[in-house]
Amino acid sequence: MGFPSPASDYVESRIDLNKVCSFGGPSVRIFTAEHYHGEHINSGTMLLVDSAIKPVDGHILLIQIDGKHEVYRLVTIVRSGLESLIDKDDFIAFGDEFLDDGIVVEGVVTFIINDAGNQVFDDTPCI
Repeated sequence: MGFPSPASDYVESRIDLNKVCSFGGPSVRIFTAEHYHGEHINSGTMLLVDSAIKPVDGHILLIQIDGKHEVYRLVTIVRSGLESLIDKDDFIAFGDEFLDDGIVVEGVVTFIINDAGNQVFDDTPCI
């Protein structure tokens, strides 16, 4: 027989994105961005969106504005509304109740998955 390897305590399993990103539930889906949305969300970026999470201040939301998908940040402190990730002046205000038929909240963005090979998400170049 022989002795077990002393390194066997350090053997790690492969990365399972189902476990890391919680793909499991029926309320979770993947959305692929079609254009730049800000905050490192470029064309081709995959967003993991969960429609079962109740949005709170600071959450990034996938919404539909007149049938077109956009990504906004929910703001509830100081002012209430949806703030664009690109331009802070692009703001959709709402009061205690959100009653806009042209806007549909698809869900909360839980993970942003970028292709590191294209390097377009790196906006802090090293010199």
